[in-house]
Parts: sequence; C-alpha cells; structure tokens
Amino acid sequence: MENCKLYCTSTALHLGGKIASELGVDLCQVHSEKFSDGELFVRFNDSVRGQTVILIAKVDMPYEHFFEMLMTVDAARRSSAKEVILVIPYLPHSRQERRDNQRTSISSRMIADIIQLMGADRIITLDLHTNAIEGFYKIPLDPLSSIKLFVEHIRKQNLDHLCLCSPDFGGIKRIKQYKKELDADMVVINKERLKANQVANMEIIGDVEGKNVIIIDDLVDTAGTLCKAADLLKEKGAKSVQAYCTHGVLSGDALNTIQKSNLKKLYIADTVREAVVSDKVEIVTSAALLAKAIDSLITNKSMGHL
Repeated sequence: MENCKLYCTSTALHLGGKIASELGVDLCQVHSEKFSDGELFVRFNDSVRGQTVILIAKVDMPYEHFFEMLMTVDAARRSSAKEVILVIPYLPHSRQERRDNQRTSISSRMIADIIQLMGADRIITLDLHTNAIEGFYKIPLDPLSSIKLFVEHIRKQNLDHLCLCSPDFGGIKRIKQYKKELDADMVVINKERLKANQVANMEIIGDVEGKNVIIIDDLVDTAGTLCKAADLLKEKGAKSVQAYCTHGVLSGDALNTIQKSNLKKLYIADTVREAVVSDKVEIVTSAALLAKAIDSLITNKSMGHL
C-alpha cells in the first residue's frame, strides 16, 4: 500500500485492527479526545501530506461519532492529504431516503451532502438500505453486498429443506441474489405498518411447512418485526427459523425480544456492534470483505465481484 495510510476513528479500533491484519499493514493512530464541555478534538500524529488516507469509521449513534469522522476528514484535508477514502460499514439515516409525508426531511441526503462538503473523495459501505441513496453522492460510492459475507456461512450449516425468506417486498431482489448462490425455496412476508418499527398485520406468501427458514435482511433495529415474523413462520409449520441481518443496530429492548422469540439464531455483521451478550446472536466479521474492497481499490481492480 504505497503512499496509502490506514486510519480509524475511536469507535472503529477493533474492526480497523482486523482490517489492517487482513491487509498486512499497520493501523495508524488518530489522536482524539473530548474536552470537559463535550467538544471533540482530533489530530493526526504523523504527516499525511501527499498520502491517500483510508479512514475506517463507525458512525452509528450518538451523533458525536459522525462528527468525529467529519473532523478527521477535515483534518486530513487541511494536512494536505492527496485523497480521503471513507470506509463506513453502516451509513446512518439510510432508512430516511424519501419523504413519507409533508414537512419532513430527507436526512440521508443531508448525510451525503455533509460528507462531500467535508472533502471525502470516495466511500466504501456495506448493504445500502436502498440503492437510491447512491444517487445522493457525486463522489464514487461502492456498496458491497452481504452475499459475500453470509452465503458461505449459510452453506456450512448444511441445512436440508432450506427456504429463504424476505421480510418484505422491498427485499425480494436481495433474496433472489441469495437464491442464485443457494439451492433453496423462497417466500416473502407481506406486512402492513402502523408506523416505523410497528407492524399491524403480516402474512406469508409461500409454503414453509417442514422447512428450515432463513430470513435475510439488511438491518435489525428493535427486532420487533423480525421476531413477529419468526413466530409466524413457526406457527405456519417451519422446522426452524434463523436470520441473517447485516447491520445489527439492536436498539431498545431488542436483545430481550429476540431471547423470548422463536428465532433460533440471529447472525449480524460487526458493522455496528462488535460484541453482543446473547446466546441467540452471533457476529460474523466483515473485516475480510472490507479489506478485499480496499485492496481492489488501491490496486485499481474491479470491485464488481464484491
């Protein structure tokens, strides 16, 4: 990685270390601290003049994580870095990409504008909630697919009568991509929402009787909808129900909800959380996938296979 330096924000030290190990390079340090009044301060400890700065950042809540990343990008620019490549496994506000009602904000567009205004040259991320978000960016955005993350893991389970389940019609395209890689049936859940994170009614379109069902989704937040889906699948005769969700936000009482549900196991990537205290939740690291993307980028190779 000539003329490239790998950095990470304070929230991504663990993932950054894994990626650095996969690439066989050192993970450089960015000094960051919080003053007594709550203000953040960041500083590069060594020169980045003329260098390509690759910054790994986790920018989930609270918002100071996002602001720390912006400050680090600005510091790199003001320190004469040649370019700044952001590796943001989970883009915040990805579920607010359109106006559902009057007098609302399109906050994922705001996120895009702010990142570009600070001077980022490129973004690598994992499993966008919707492809429309890519259109908010004038800089290149490389959305990697969780297929490369989860398919081999599913294969190793060697489940018979495998059935893939999309939790809504919006995820059918994702399920079809998984179906190409796995010999499996497919079902979809039709649900009617009252409001965000609350579902009024759901029904299964397809047969799950006697099948080992795997729900595929890009994100699990409160886990209420996911667990209701698992309970319904078991009610309709599913032999077992597992879920693979890329971004494990797991807010509120999510872990307790999962523990009480018919969900046998939930697999998430380490894009948000790096450790979860639950025998029903297992983390699959995204470090190797992100490292391959970084290597392909700096060696000018296509990332289409990722």
